[in-house]
Amino acid sequence: MILVERVVEPASLTANKTKWLDDYLLAIKNYQANPIIKNKRLKLLAENKYRQQDVKTSLKNMFEGKCAYCESHLAHISYGHIEHFKPKSSYPEDCFNWKNLLLGCEICNGAQYKSTHFPLEAENGPLVNPTVENPFVFFDFEYDPKTGLANVLGKNDRGITTERLLGLNRPDLIKHRSRIVRRIAYVAIKASQGDNEALIEMRKLVEKEEEYSAFSISLSNKFGLVL
Repeated sequence: MILVERVVEPASLTANKTKWLDDYLLAIKNYQANPIIKNKRLKLLAENKYRQQDVKTSLKNMFEGKCAYCESHLAHISYGHIEHFKPKSSYPEDCFNWKNLLLGCEICNGAQYKSTHFPLEAENGPLVNPTVENPFVFFDFEYDPKTGLANVLGKNDRGITTERLLGLNRPDLIKHRSRIVRRIAYVAIKASQGDNEALIEMRKLVEKEEEYSAFSISLSNKFGLVL
């Protein structure tokens, strides 16, 4: 997870968000008053108005095609989710709020992990939002050369809660991420030994479009590389 600067709000949201929200809140009210299939469908239809192409494109560009949470590349294997940081089921007023939308992978945002969870302060929340907070305040991105594993370690209560609820150390993710970070660590070591080509490569690996760039940044700091 890295800090990402939010881009300008997509035109479809700017033009329609007020009406969409009014329609959505009314549809929720109608369904709660009369929970028949027709009203459920109308609620879902009103809710899904955020799924506009310009919204998805803006999020893909903003996050460089990576999951906002686990930093895995999505575009070549997945469409990704327009993710509501505050779940729309609990915070319907933020359903069309541009500042509440992220790009997420199906697993971080899926039923086994984040889903509709949003812990409050009393529950060691809220989750870390990479568009407004520096993830390095909450996590250590640690590569262990003895085990060859790359782990995201919470540095405080919110970091620990976020790591757990997003599954940032789930086995399949660790396996894939560690293969990549092992190579990054090798380049960082070579750069620290004076290899100029390795130093040039590290300058590329810390860029925000690179997969698991948080680990590249962490390794660069660990080896005192001047990038």
